[in-house]
Amino acid sequence: MGIKIITDSSCDLLEELVDKYDIGVVSLHVTFDNNETFTERVTIKPEQFWERMAASRGLPKTSRPSPEAFAEAFREALANHAAVVFIGLSSALSGTFESAQLATNSVPGDIYLIDSLTGSLGLGILAIKAHEFIRSGDSVQDVVKKVIDYRNKMTTLFTMDSLENLIKGGRVGRLPGFIGTMLSIRPIGKAGDRGQIDVLEKVRGRAKSLQRIVELVGEMGSSLQDKIVGISHVNCLQDALNLQKSIEECYHPGRMIVSKIGSTMGTYAGNGGIIVSF
Repeated sequence: MGIKIITDSSCDLLEELVDKYDIGVVSLHVTFDNNETFTERVTIKPEQFWERMAASRGLPKTSRPSPEAFAEAFREALANHAAVVFIGLSSALSGTFESAQLATNSVPGDIYLIDSLTGSLGLGILAIKAHEFIRSGDSVQDVVKKVIDYRNKMTTLFTMDSLENLIKGGRVGRLPGFIGTMLSIRPIGKAGDRGQIDVLEKVRGRAKSLQRIVELVGEMGSSLQDKIVGISHVNCLQDALNLQKSIEECYHPGRMIVSKIGSTMGTYAGNGGIIVSF
């Protein structure tokens, strides 16, 4: 009966890839300052979110799926598959993974949970790799082990063009040594070993921050020819495509994916935010 891969909507995978790799997606929600609530990837698409976020005076609020939403997804998957592997948004960033854990208490069957320790295409890439391991004939235990091994060698970097959403969301105080009033500063951050947000460097200006991201991919990446590199963006497609071109020319990765950042990750990345996972 096979193995079903399920993730959550923060994965930012293109719909065609979700369909191609038969990945189940459980959606988070976002609420704006007028109390309108939307379901990510279902009732609000990235471009709609970007437009509403720009017009909103306050920071949109994201909320995790309920345990019952996960339970329903797990039950449906187990009706047609022998096992489920769920790969979720970093537990250091959201309670989404906890909701999935709670759901397993009410659903009998083989369900394996993996904390991605990242988000956006970092999470999406892990879901794709899981599918590929399944296609290779690996057992569910081997799939879980290989996904965790891949995760532990993965790096996720981010930069943003504005501090507005970090300030609104109260995240600036949680970034060590960060001076939020220096509006020309573009932070370059990294998903830490526990999935938390760490700031690596503070660079002056957008162009320098993007150039530094390219350099860091080379400094921190290994065996890129065998890996998938993901670039996701909030309303800055051309910058993402320029990054893709530079990374391809410098490092020749095995595959590259460019996608739009949705409401979960976009709430804090803000307009011009870019996330690179490799």
